[in-house]
Amino acid sequence: MRTLWRFIAGFFKWTWRVLNFVREMVLNLFFIFLVLVGVGIWMQIGNGSNSEQTARGALLLDISGVIVDKPSTNHRLGALGRQLFGASSDRLQENSLFDIVNAIRQAKDDRNITGIVLDLKNFTGADQPSMRYIGKALREFRDSGKPVFAVGENYSQGQYYLASFANKIWLSPQGQVDLHGFATNGLYYKTLLDKLKVSTHVFRVGTYKSAVEPFIRDDMSPAAREADSRWIGELWQNYLHTVSANRQISPQQLFPGAQAIIDGLTSVGGDTAKYALDHKLVDALASSADVEKALTKQFGWSKTENNYRAISYYDYSLKT
Repeated sequence: MRTLWRFIAGFFKWTWRVLNFVREMVLNLFFIFLVLVGVGIWMQIGNGSNSEQTARGALLLDISGVIVDKPSTNHRLGALGRQLFGASSDRLQENSLFDIVNAIRQAKDDRNITGIVLDLKNFTGADQPSMRYIGKALREFRDSGKPVFAVGENYSQGQYYLASFANKIWLSPQGQVDLHGFATNGLYYKTLLDKLKVSTHVFRVGTYKSAVEPFIRDDMSPAAREADSRWIGELWQNYLHTVSANRQISPQQLFPGAQAIIDGLTSVGGDTAKYALDHKLVDALASSADVEKALTKQFGWSKTENNYRAISYYDYSLKT
């Protein structure tokens, strides 16, 4: 009997030690979390005071990630997370379309903001209506008499669409403007399903019903190709007309076709930057040092930031 009681007492004693260890570990982790949050808030306040000191200058529209109507995470929490844990997830970051547009419109009437710099190297994309809405705000900003500059080592199609609204576009001498058109593709599983002996039961009415095609075909049907070509072609024409109008060139000059582009690149020895300059896709070729010098002349020099005077979009406080 004593052995049984000794065993029960030992069991509860051991259990209590485990629970006590877990309790202390949880409290320690919670304390560390509070310290990290405090450090993050302190850094935010410090950055805020620096931003106020260097506010007179450009609004740096350094969008990282994608643009959506409503981000799944809070903008301020995202900024705090990047400061605490680094910026490795910037390309996955979601940005509010309406926050960006509101920032541009607020900057238009802000006496401390004398221009906008578009630095879009980390911008990964948005739908066309969203970019058109941002472009409208950039055009309003330009119409107020304040300049917009775009800087980049390379421009994807999405980045170049926004850059085309700038007064001046700089491109690295080793860079390129990557215009190649729009496309769509999908995966088709018919042969795979046959090999796996998987049967599918599809009920379809109508010609242009392509949602089930991956299960019954190994390629795109002519009807689906026709339908996709129509809406993708419309989007591409909208893109060409908007960008060419912004650059004051013809759509044909902006995108003359694959063979003409190959011939043009051949004539300049494959120099994609020179091709972009010759076809008026950009206004100047400049290294990062030359761009910094030009922007410093435009906006002034910040000793605290050791760069031209600018405030990042992520540090620019919106009035509510």
